[in-house]
Amino acid sequence: MEYGRLMGISELMCYTSLGRNTAMELGKNANSIVRMGKRVLYDRQKIDKWIDEQAQDR
Repeated sequence: MEYGRLMGISELMCYTSLGRNTAMELGKNANSIVRMGKRVLYDRQKIDKWIDEQAQDR
């Protein structure tokens, strides 16, 4: 599956292999939330950067 830069929650869940609430929390922690009207999307580049930073801290 190919992902664009912005993903909905279902795509984020598949992309990260996380459940809904955990994926939403990750999106919040990564400051990746983009709101377009009523839609809530997540920026893949910010998610990737946040995950990389967390891996370096360990």
